[in-house]
Amino acid sequence: MSKILIGIIVAMSLGGYIYYNFTVVPMINKLEEQSKVILAQDLRDQEQKAAIAAITENFEKTSKALQGQQVQNEIYQGQMTEYLDVFRRHNLGKLASAKPGLVEKKINNGTKEVFNAIQNDSVRISTLND
Repeated sequence: MSKILIGIIVAMSLGGYIYYNFTVVPMINKLEEQSKVILAQDLRDQEQKAAIAAITENFEKTSKALQGQQVQNEIYQGQMTEYLDVFRRHNLGKLASAKPGLVEKKINNGTKEVFNAIQNDSVRISTLND
């Protein structure tokens, strides 16, 4: 009877060993592989979220800058309309013939203002990237 009991114990041990090596070990290996994949996916997700946040922040900054440029453009359009209206209302050729000193002084001052404004805008634009 003890030989039968020892045989049953050996058979059960051998069966347990085979079951463990062919069932449990592959499942453990599969779980380890899946956990590596999940970690890689989590890392990828974190990188994507960081990239999306950076893109969103950049988009918001760009949108604000564009809105500022649109407002400034509207101001310039208004100024241009005012200046063109002055030229429409006055006959500069006739006025220059009648009062050349007055017209020359005003035109030179206006030209100087425009050139100064262009220079200031150029300096401001060139320092935007600094």
